[in-house]
Amino acid sequence: MTDSRLIKSSMIPSEGNVDDFAVVDVNGRPWVVCASRNDVWTWDLIGDAWLERPLDDFDNGSYGIPVYPDFEHMDVTVVDGRLLFAAGGQHQGPGLWDVISGELLDAPPEFRSCVHALGMTSADGRITLVAGAAAPEVWVWDPSDPEVEAWGPTDDEYAEEQEPRELPGHSGDMSDLVVGRLRGRPVVVSGGDGEVLLSDLESEELVHKWFADGLVHAVALSEVDGRPVVLAVTDSGELRSWDAVGGEPVGRFPTGHTGRTSALAAAVVGARTLAVTGSDDGTARVWDLAEGRQIGAPLAGHEGEVWTVAITLMGGRHVVLTAGRGGVVRVWDPSV
Repeated sequence: MTDSRLIKSSMIPSEGNVDDFAVVDVNGRPWVVCASRNDVWTWDLIGDAWLERPLDDFDNGSYGIPVYPDFEHMDVTVVDGRLLFAAGGQHQGPGLWDVISGELLDAPPEFRSCVHALGMTSADGRITLVAGAAAPEVWVWDPSDPEVEAWGPTDDEYAEEQEPRELPGHSGDMSDLVVGRLRGRPVVVSGGDGEVLLSDLESEELVHKWFADGLVHAVALSEVDGRPVVLAVTDSGELRSWDAVGGEPVGRFPTGHTGRTSALAAAVVGARTLAVTGSDDGTARVWDLAEGRQIGAPLAGHEGEVWTVAITLMGGRHVVLTAGRGGVVRVWDPSV
């Protein structure tokens, strides 16, 4: 029997898994940018059209060592009409591309070949990217500022690689991170082994540190009843939340998933704040955070683990997206 909440579904044409995705508005249309390890595709939700996006290869001769494309973790943003794609993984440090042209804008820095988590934000044409690597690092790319060097190799033999800033208080074992804004300021929320941290990205100050049960698999930043909150899902199977300003606990409740909960997204939808969790049990669940209750039955139908989830607008209404093993992206109506 078909779930009445399922609006549409489509498989990535590469027939691979969807390791990660992000949703972005392109000229008023929601696009899903999907990473399938070392391939990138875009799916126009309204037009229901997939397009492969070939990206420039790295110049491996710059290092004398091979660099393999690995897009396990990714994020996207639009700057001055350009759709920018940042990615990294177990075999590649953070790189930045123009999705439409495929141009490599900044290459992975030398010998930094592992990304555990990744997120970025933009302001006034300036990109700030945070990569959880051997040590959590902050990179800045500003195409209008000649004083800001590229992250990786350049054609200028006298140019020095940009040295990243370290993210204070955060460990290299972070399993997820999100870059967002808190009262107008850019912040980073990250999760690791038994801890969740919130830092101010500009001042580099650690704002809050919370302790959780076991490994934190996914984090999010949202608000409930106008109150900014940090969210996390852990090995304990719980969805936990803290006040992002005052630091006090807000709530915690079991997700009910029977497998690891590795994906989390949250958004204000009308008068409610919804969260979506995705799990290795092949399901996703939708939550009303103010009431701490699940909305409807689990979203089922994936043949394998659900690795990535999102809440976005499509045709003027909010929808939930889920994807993972098997390469199928599903679009759901959370209000049914």
